[in-house]
Amino acid sequence: MRGRRAASAVALTAVALIAVVASTRALGSTSTTTASSSTTSSTAPPVATTTVPPERPQAGWTVASRSSRGVMVDYTSLTVGGVTFRAVRLRARSTFLRWHVGTTDPALAPRVPVDAGPSIDWPVEGPPGVVAVFNGGFKQAAHSGGSMADGMVLVPPTPGYMTLALDAQGHWAMGRWGSPNFPPAGFRPISWRQNLGPLVWNGRPTAAALGANWRAWGDTLGGVPAVARSALGVDRQGNLIYVATMTPILPGPLAIALARAGAWMGMELDINPYWPSLGAPLSPDAPLHGAGSLPVQVPGQEHIPTIYFTGWERDFFVALAEPGAWGCNWTAPGLGAGNRARPQPLHLTGACG
Repeated sequence: MRGRRAASAVALTAVALIAVVASTRALGSTSTTTASSSTTSSTAPPVATTTVPPERPQAGWTVASRSSRGVMVDYTSLTVGGVTFRAVRLRARSTFLRWHVGTTDPALAPRVPVDAGPSIDWPVEGPPGVVAVFNGGFKQAAHSGGSMADGMVLVPPTPGYMTLALDAQGHWAMGRWGSPNFPPAGFRPISWRQNLGPLVWNGRPTAAALGANWRAWGDTLGGVPAVARSALGVDRQGNLIYVATMTPILPGPLAIALARAGAWMGMELDINPYWPSLGAPLSPDAPLHGAGSLPVQVPGQEHIPTIYFTGWERDFFVALAEPGAWGCNWTAPGLGAGNRARPQPLHLTGACG
């Protein structure tokens, strides 16, 4: 369904913010969790490069792509209530993320820099290597939250709504906008996307997700409760997890699937059969042209993910490969005052020799 009425705010059961930050990945990462603060963070202790362990495969997950840093993207299938979900995980230490607007949504899309436009910017994003693409959230008209691209605010943020924020290096943080710990201290977002309240919180589906008010989670095609749905979460190690199914479901099973995939917190993305769309190649260096170039998909999805190659009407995310050297990162500055039309090319920073 291409239009949605305003989605209502979601009741929350958690009382503390979880901010999962993958803000420093150059030299390994450790995860720290305390029950009192309900926070999870990814940190990078100053260790010698030769001691940095690579991202390793995990039982139950199939590796889609890897680099000298180890696993970049892996995927699995899981079943909830007889429904099969596709889960794809982006490893925080070996990938980074960029957000794109569509040709028609969000509004003001023609005014953002070309690198955040409605198709993958191959001169900018091709050299690092595209490792995954997937859909964004609801239409702006649904009033499900705000957005910002490359430092340009397209829609003002809604306090309390779940937000995926990206900094200049494409590292991500997820949390409730305006809570005391979000955006996290020292994390300067240049892009962010909101979409309603928490679907998963403290590793569990929220009461709102499991509740009877399915209308709180967006307007559905034909006004039926069960539709195709997608979601995004972050695990305790800071890895990003995308989960979707084309089988008609309620919000509850989506939240359960996201939590079972390992998400410590999570948010709903777009719903209804026309919108969820995922693609991941089996190598970031593979030629990305035809339908078979991104074989990891949501079974039964209506669109081949090459829609993101040439221009798509709705917002979406592009995951890219970090450089091989642990002390090196791709980065883009983000827009400053008066630079709304200025391109934001990626460039390498750090110990890249």
